[in-house]
Amino acid sequence: GTCIEGGTAVCIAQFGPHADFDGNTNCMCKKGYIPDVNGTCLKGDDAACQAQFGEHANYNKENNTCVCNIGSVPDTNGTCVPASNDLCQEWFGPNTAFDGQNSCVCKKGFVYADGECFKGTNKMCASIIAGSRFDGQNSCKCRKGYEIDEARGMCIKKTKTDAGGAPVTLPNQGTVTITVVEAKHLPKMDKHTKCDPFAIITLGNSTKKTKVQKKTYKPEWGETFVLTYNETDSAPSDIEVELWDEDAAGQKEFIGRVEIALADLVTEEMVGWQDLQKGDGSLVKGYDKNISAVHLQVQFTEGLPTIPWWEPILAEKPDWVLYTARACTAIWLLYGFIIFFVFKPKPVEEEAAGEDKKEKPE
Repeated sequence: GTCIEGGTAVCIAQFGPHADFDGNTNCMCKKGYIPDVNGTCLKGDDAACQAQFGEHANYNKENNTCVCNIGSVPDTNGTCVPASNDLCQEWFGPNTAFDGQNSCVCKKGFVYADGECFKGTNKMCASIIAGSRFDGQNSCKCRKGYEIDEARGMCIKKTKTDAGGAPVTLPNQGTVTITVVEAKHLPKMDKHTKCDPFAIITLGNSTKKTKVQKKTYKPEWGETFVLTYNETDSAPSDIEVELWDEDAAGQKEFIGRVEIALADLVTEEMVGWQDLQKGDGSLVKGYDKNISAVHLQVQFTEGLPTIPWWEPILAEKPDWVLYTARACTAIWLLYGFIIFFVFKPKPVEEEAAGEDKKEKPE
């Protein structure tokens, strides 16, 4: 275990004439050679691999290593053995299956941890990788805008870079313009009727709500909202769109959500369908067994928009107040035009021609 200066001669002395120094800190076998159980480099071929790992092993020239044939997997000793669902379940539990190639994998809806497959949930994923969520398939993933720090086993905020490679930082003031276009494949929320869906959009302390679409699994809104934040608030990391179902009693029931990282919007506009996720991170399935999704158009701009002084006053008022204000404004404008044209001063007529023109002398 003593550290000595690395070199080809040192590697050859330890691992045979076909060993070489990688230039860093390791000895490795030359291309076309593989290490045996003692580390000595010998010529790589199927016979050499089968001698070490059993009759179901073969030599992979591209990766310069021994691999199991398709349909077999390595056991705890590295020996390649014929694979099956029963074998995988014997090794890793009842939630495992053979993938048909060279691996035992967790069944859909389960995640791998500590040599066993567990039911995939946000809580389970958080215990495996802090801050991660279950993707609805077989993996624990960080939400958009975050990445896994393998050393610490947790999700950390991803450093977004611009075209020049510089990290993207959010400005102190920002405006998000979002259009909730439509949704599709929504789930059946009530026993005897379809959904009455609406969307709630949240950016920091700003919240907007769409109108309720009655009795439909494919609502169409086409509503556009402008949400902002400024330097007095802590800059939010993402914008959240939640879909809810309104029941007959006026209560609401959660359908699913979409989270969009603002850092992803700084460099480009986002347009398209986004899959809905449940509270536990799994995907929402609609009444027709398809994945529920919402169609969004989202754009981020630096700074705050110019807003008329009366807009914040009317923003939270009922629709009839807004319509009344518009009607009154139209009436006053019409009245102003009438007054202008009715009482418009008439032009002064020119003096009589006889007075303007001097009489010609006889």
